[in-house]
This record gives sequence, C-alpha cells and structure tokens, in this order.
Amino acid sequence: MVLLAGLITTRNVILAGTVRQERTEEEKVHLISAQMAQMYELFGVSYRKVTGPARFLHNNTYILCDTAIWNTADNIIDAVGNVQIIQEGTQLTGETIHYLGDLNIAQVRGRMVELIDKEENRLRTQYLDFNTKDSIAYFFNGGSVVDNKGTILESRRGYYYSKEKLFCLYEHVEMGTDTLRLKADSLYYHSDLNLAEFWGNVQAWHTDGFLTAQEGTYKRDEELYHFMHDVFIRTEEQEIRAEDVHYDKGKNSGLLRHNVQVRDTTQQVHIMGDRLDFRREPDWIQVTEDPVFIAWEINRETNSRDSLFLRADTLLAYTSTYGEMDSLERVRAFERQEIPERKKNAATADSMSRGGSVSLPASVAFPDSPGVPVKDTLPPAKDIPLSPEDIPSSPQDSLPPVKDTVPDPVTESVQNHLKAALLEVQLSFVKADSTLLSNVTFLGDSLFNTTEVHFLYGYNNVKVYKSDIQSLCDSLVFNSIDSMMRQYGSPVLWNQESQLSADSIQFRFSRDSLYRVDFLSNAFLISQEEEVFFHQIKADLMYAHVRDNDIYRFDAIKNAKALFYIPEDSIITSLNIKECDQMNVWLKDRRAQRIVYKTAVKSDMIPLYDLKKDQERLAGFTWRAPDRPLDRYAITPRTIVVDFAQPGTKYTEPLFPYTLKYFPAVHALPSTLRTGVTTDAVKELSQRERENRINPYIPLKDMPLTPEKPAGIPEKPVKMPENARKITPALQRKQLQIQEIE
Repeated sequence: MVLLAGLITTRNVILAGTVRQERTEEEKVHLISAQMAQMYELFGVSYRKVTGPARFLHNNTYILCDTAIWNTADNIIDAVGNVQIIQEGTQLTGETIHYLGDLNIAQVRGRMVELIDKEENRLRTQYLDFNTKDSIAYFFNGGSVVDNKGTILESRRGYYYSKEKLFCLYEHVEMGTDTLRLKADSLYYHSDLNLAEFWGNVQAWHTDGFLTAQEGTYKRDEELYHFMHDVFIRTEEQEIRAEDVHYDKGKNSGLLRHNVQVRDTTQQVHIMGDRLDFRREPDWIQVTEDPVFIAWEINRETNSRDSLFLRADTLLAYTSTYGEMDSLERVRAFERQEIPERKKNAATADSMSRGGSVSLPASVAFPDSPGVPVKDTLPPAKDIPLSPEDIPSSPQDSLPPVKDTVPDPVTESVQNHLKAALLEVQLSFVKADSTLLSNVTFLGDSLFNTTEVHFLYGYNNVKVYKSDIQSLCDSLVFNSIDSMMRQYGSPVLWNQESQLSADSIQFRFSRDSLYRVDFLSNAFLISQEEEVFFHQIKADLMYAHVRDNDIYRFDAIKNAKALFYIPEDSIITSLNIKECDQMNVWLKDRRAQRIVYKTAVKSDMIPLYDLKKDQERLAGFTWRAPDRPLDRYAITPRTIVVDFAQPGTKYTEPLFPYTLKYFPAVHALPSTLRTGVTTDAVKELSQRERENRINPYIPLKDMPLTPEKPAGIPEKPVKMPENARKITPALQRKQLQIQEIE
C-alpha cells in the first residue's frame, strides 16, 4: 500500500517548551513512496513508521531506506536498512541515517559509510554528516578518499564540498600517488582539477628524494609542483634550501627562489643565490641574483675545513654533446689542448734544473755581464762565473714573488664537480682527460656525437676568495673538452704578498690534476717587499708548471723584464734590473733554486740613492690591493646553512592506516606504499582508534558554507616570473581554508 504524506501540515504548536513556526513546503520532508506507513504516539509525540523500500525527498535530495521512523512534528527521520542519499549524481550509503530536516543534516553511520560523486571519487568512513541544502559532507574519526585517478587522501576529519568538487582534510593528513607520498596538517584537493593544496608541516617523499615545507601545491595531470616557505629537499647527492620551489616534471625543469642554498655532499660544493633555474636531460643550471659557489676541502690530519668562495653576477653550468656543439668552438678547444714543442734551449734549461749536482751560493746565479747574452748550450753541471755585484745577498730575495705564484688550492676549486637538484637539481663540474678526449675523434661518428661535454661559465664581476688565494676577473669559462679553466677581462690573482695579472689566464688540467697555468699577453707579476718596494716580472707570456699541486718551474717568455730589490744585512740597498727574451726559474719548496736568462740579456744594478723615480716601476705597473677580497664576507654576507634538516627531527613516511581499513585492495598496490609497511599501518590504525575512543571528535551543529583561511598561514611569496612556467592556480575563492574549530 502506497501512502502519500506530502499534504501533512504542522500548525503552530507548543511541544516540550519549544515553539515551532509553520514550515513552508520546501522546508518539509516529503514521503514519496513506501510499502506501508503506520502512525503511533509515544510520550505525546506522533510518529510514523514507514516500511518499504521507502523514499523521502527534501532539498531535491532523495533519502532511501528499508525502514524509517518519521517524526513529522520535528521534521526528523531515523532510517535503517540499505540507506542511501542521492543528490544530483552524488550517492551516499551507510547502515543508519538520522536526518534533521530543520537543520538539513543527514547523520550517516555504519561500519562502512561511502560517498561517491558523479566523477566516481569515493570517500569512506564510519561517521559522516551531509548537508542536503548546501551539498557539504563532513566526516570525522577517520576517513579515506580515492579519486578516479587513483589518488589517495586520508585524514582524521574533513569536508567535501560537492558543488566545488573540493575535499578539505585536517589532522593526520596523508596523500599518495604513484610518484608522491605526502603528509601535512591541512590539505585541499580539487578533484575536478586534480590539484592538491597543502599547509603546515608538509613532508613529501618522491621517487628522487625527500622534501619538507610549510605550504605547497601539486597539479597531478601536468606533474607540476610548487612548495613554499622554508623548503628543504634531500636527494642521494644534494641537500637544498629555498623559500620558493617550482618543478615541472614533464619538462624536467624548475625554479628555486629566495635564499637558495644547494649542497652537494659527494663533491663537497655549496651553491647560494636568490634564483636558480634548472633543467635536466641534458643538465642545465643558471644561478642569478647574487650567486655564490663554494668548494670546501677538509684536512684529514687537522680535521679543519678550508673553503673557496666564488661569486659572479651569473653562474651557468650545462651539459652538451660533441654533436650539438658549434664546430668552431670544438676546433678551438682542441687547438687549446696542443702544447708547442720547446726549443732546444728550453730543453737544455730543463735538464739543468733537474740536475741534482747543481750547487748555488747564498744567492741565485745571475749572468756575470749584463751586456753578453747567456749561451743556450751551457752544460748543466757547470756553474756560471758570477761577478760580486751580480750576486744578491740571499736566494729568497732573488725572486720572492715566484714561490707562491699559483698556489695549489686552485686545483681543488676547479676539480670539484658542480651539481645541484629539486627535487632533481644538479650542477656538473667534470674534468676529462684531455688526451683521452683528443682521441675521441678516431671513434665512430655516433659515439663521438653523443659524448657528453660539460661547461661552466661565470659572467661579470667574478670574485674568488680562499685563505691563500684571491682573484678577480670579468668572466670565467671551463669545459671538459680541453679540461681548461679560463679567466678573461683584466684577471688578477693574489697570493700572500704577490699579485699576478694578464689579459687572460688559463688553468690546464689533465686527469683531474692542475699541471700548468698560462698568463697570456701582458703578463705581470708583482710582489710587495716592506711597504714601498715591489719586485716585478713582466713578459708577453708566463707559464707556471705544476707537479703534485706545487710549482716546480716558472717561465717568462718574450720581452721579459724584471726588477729585484736587493737587501744587504736585511736592508734594501739596490735595485737589480734584468731584461732578456726568456727567463726560466726552477723552484723547490716554492723557492727559486736556479734562474736562467736567455737571448739578449741585459743586467744593471743601481743603488737606491741613484735610483730615479721612473726606474722603480715597469711600464703597465698597477697595484690592485684595494680590489683584493680580504675575507669570505667580501664575496657574500650570507649565512651558510650547515644543518639543512632540523636537528633531532625524525621523519616517517605515510602509512595510510585509514586507507588500509577502508580500501584494503588499494592499500595493497605496489605503487601506493613502500614495501613492508602493512604491519606498521595496522599498528598506527589501532593507535588512532584508541585516540578516537578516548577523545572522540564531536560533529559540528552548523557546517561552514565555504572554506575559510586558518590563522598562521604565511603570505604567498612573489609570483613566479612570467618567463618561467607557472603552475595553474586553483579556482579563486574568497576564502580558501576552513578555520580550526575547537
């Protein structure tokens, strides 16, 4: 028998001290169909027992059940048996429904309460309240969501705004996809956009590493990530800090902004700046806005650290292949590898330097006559006769600037490989064996064209500081074809009291070792003695030969000139002026052991009292001590982060215990979790259910109609620059988050 209850009206009555106003037709719950309806009275209240299947209608929402007790006076329904709520494609099922018509709230309970929207997104819990008027669901004491793309979301409590397709999750929030596992205090998931927004203690595990932040977004379809505020990233090789991180996995590119610090734990390098753009496959990185590169080495004996600081307006590192390179640049690189054969006289000088029988007096040997050139064929065992006036008082004063011309820390700074990553940031500073690279041309074309080449550039205002070496130049270039680092634009080096400069400087490497430094065109070496005297060597070219990280030979080639101030009894009394076509110096323990002057040698010794002002300086003399970086703060005032992660903080991956309870088949998928966490998830689920029993969450009487922004969320940083890829923003809403309600 089918009964219609739509014409039942309730007049103004006084019941249990409560005044009820007459309801409009829209406010009333209507019984659409049932098998039977019986009216009875209990404690003065009239009820109707409806058996069915029964169907009620309220707020364009159907309520279905097998049996219902309907309080028509209070507009309340208690339904059991195959209960369902259906509203515009959204379906809600459970074991019982307590429907408060005047509040538009359906309290659905059961061992498995499930909400399915029209896009087949599923929410499962045991406690769910649904507002039929505003299409808002609220769950508590644990729930899990699996969307139509397989994304897993779970939390202790949360909301679902059906009209906006928005899930808002709070407490024990966890999210999982096939590439990302995430924990946060709060999370919003826009199911129509496949966009997640999260806040507070964000922890994320990716296939490439681990990340923490205070805020972020994740666009699953495009694999776009955006993390903000105190971002920390850890991979197998890098640790990264930044305030704003964008990453486009589809393009393998990203952007780090604001107080960026990257530490490569394998190569012992550190990068800082306010903007770092990167791309992978092939690797490409550009650091701008006050970039700094730091390479450190640890003395194993003293366990002390000595760091090299390098800054420029722009630092650029990238990887290419021979096939992609410009052919002219490739030819130039191979030409730079070629080392011209030494002349016979140079070979003779070298043999002289290596003869162990050479014995020098307390001074470095000079030619006896300034007007007679030194012969190139002198036997190495013979000593050159010396005039007393040509013999300085001590060997260390003969060529004081040479001993620290190019100190060994340069080797350490250039050897390091420069890497950084963002979740996948890398910088490469790879040295290849120049001999091996030159032989690559004899291999097959395909291998040659695909062989990787690594480049590093420093543009504009380049500065270098290390405790024993400092440098300035306008630009710096390194590539792994010729294994050579080049400095351009008025480069200058300082070491202790010595200053070296040239139009350009080249550092040559072979098998990861520095073997020669070339000072090309207008090479000038200056070493300060006391406050007013400067030892000087000038030539068209200078070469410093390095073995075992120490200089063993120094050559000044073409138009070589030198000024040496000579002391007597520790007091400088005269100036020795030398001119020749070539000067060769052999050193031991960084001190000159033998000096040979070749071709057109001139020598003059002038007492200081006869010295003219224009004789004190060689042409082109420039003492640039005011430009010298005095400490690492001249490179950058930034504080170097030593402990990237919070000390003592332990991070545990999401276990998804609510998903294990409500979606066990999904939880068992290999892509959901790392192997062997089911036992841990069971323990975590038991702990949370004990928490719910001890401190159950009381549902709200009134649901917020729109999400509200909670307190404590920092302001968003500067937007991503227009020339970089932006993450598609979420739908603009006046209020984005729900305020925590006590």
